[in-house]
Amino acid sequence: MATKDSFDAFVSILRDKIDGFSENVNQPSVKIIQNELRDKFDDLAKSQGYVSNEEYEALKGLAERLEQRVSKLEELLDESKTK
Repeated sequence: MATKDSFDAFVSILRDKIDGFSENVNQPSVKIIQNELRDKFDDLAKSQGYVSNEEYEALKGLAERLEQRVSKLEELLDESKTK
């Protein structure tokens, strides 16, 4: 799905939720709508290749550890070549 199509779909979802909320103002559904919108937005963001901050930090940590391991292996390889 193209980015514009995804954005249009998200806006459509927002409009539907706002319309439903305004019809039933007496319902304490603000939290429900908020959670639904957050879930929909998260799904939309993930479909566009974005990740949450927690996922980013976890991947960053893995990449740093991998870099350290590769550096260590390169050092060991250089040492074994010089012997």
